[in-house]
Amino acid sequence: MTGQKEEILGCDFEVRGKLPKEAFELFAVVQANTLGLRGFITQVSEEKFKGRLEGEGKVIDAFKKFILAASEFVQAIKEFIIKNLKVIKEYTYKTFEIKVERK
Repeated sequence: MTGQKEEILGCDFEVRGKLPKEAFELFAVVQANTLGLRGFITQVSEEKFKGRLEGEGKVIDAFKKFILAASEFVQAIKEFIIKNLKVIKEYTYKTFEIKVERK
């Protein structure tokens, strides 16, 4: 008899808004690691962050809710978009981290 195991999902995400880079990235890393998510976040322009999330669907939803409800950022966030959500066979990241964009 096999136990019902939650599927691992992977998705890309974007957050738009006038957010303080270091503070927001660190906040996202702490939230993701606390929830057990893996992936990364990176700033791609002054008002846009993007990244990858890997974990259970309910945990990805919880991460989005935490980000949107954070009192220090709630006024600054314009939108949070999840794209390309699909089941993955295994994790491709060991943790959740800040990725520096190479220019």
